[in-house]
Amino acid sequence: MNSRPRFLGPGGKVGMFTVDADSTGTGRGTWEPFIDSWNERMGDQYPLPEFSASTVDGFQGTMSSVTLKDTAVNELWASSSVSTQAVGAHEHDQIRLYVGLRGAVTLHDPHDQGGDAHILAGTYFVHHVVTENHFHTTPEIGTRIFNFPGDTLRHLVTGKPRVGRATSPAARMLMAHGSMVQRTVNDLSPTGAHASRNALLELVKGLILDHFDDREPTFAPVLAQAARDLADARLTDADLSPAAVAAHLHVSVRTLQRAFASLDESFSAYIRRRRLEAAAEALTAPGPPLSVSEAAALWHFADSSHFIRAFKKQYQATPAQFARRPD
Repeated sequence: MNSRPRFLGPGGKVGMFTVDADSTGTGRGTWEPFIDSWNERMGDQYPLPEFSASTVDGFQGTMSSVTLKDTAVNELWASSSVSTQAVGAHEHDQIRLYVGLRGAVTLHDPHDQGGDAHILAGTYFVHHVVTENHFHTTPEIGTRIFNFPGDTLRHLVTGKPRVGRATSPAARMLMAHGSMVQRTVNDLSPTGAHASRNALLELVKGLILDHFDDREPTFAPVLAQAARDLADARLTDADLSPAAVAAHLHVSVRTLQRAFASLDESFSAYIRRRRLEAAAEALTAPGPPLSVSEAAALWHFADSSHFIRAFKKQYQATPAQFARRPD
């Protein structure tokens, strides 16, 4: 278990704690340490419901939580179902956003929904929580759950829960920033943690309102990360370009370029570097060897000569020389 809290003033903590069934074992050995850490770190503000015995005894998976003062980003991946058996008497005033990554989560009759809410992979659901809901998941589940204090977003969500596609530009921005926070939270200064927390709030507002101000400096690193994530998933696509990614994220090419202006490389340079890294990995992978012409075509270089020049500039070796390296 990893738990490294740092303090941001009275009652405020920043850090990440995780449990992983691969390292701690299944069942209670994995479940209870995470719940204990949650109750210690977040229990006063975000009390947990009572989980079913089958959840506790049979849990197989990974849970992690990032805390930024009064905000939490939680992620659950499990190969066992998770459900509650009682919700307790706690009253809540929080905004909760579920993003489906795998399987499904069912919330039983949220007070503002008028029926069950089903969060499937590729969708999101955000609502105002005033009383805890029973819920259950499918056995194979992946979900990210954002928790915010009610007073930050209540005026946008009360009585009108929002649902949508997790592939929307606003959702991509939010998820990219959430991933960046997960990777860096334990190294953030108090000022950085405060800025990251505020960026999360602004991005959720953008998701709810379906627009955001792309001139806001807060969004530059978020936009850049969303563009990198999109590029990484499409390195072999022939139409991958700054223009195509900008259109997908509903921003102008100029806005996208501005997001990369303070970084070490442009977005075009990032695409080229990542394609060369993918080619280098493929050239040294086990199995039938990949020819230079095949690699050039797969990662959309103009021709073999162009690919060889670019590869040598990055790796100080031709593709053939690189593939023969013992390491």
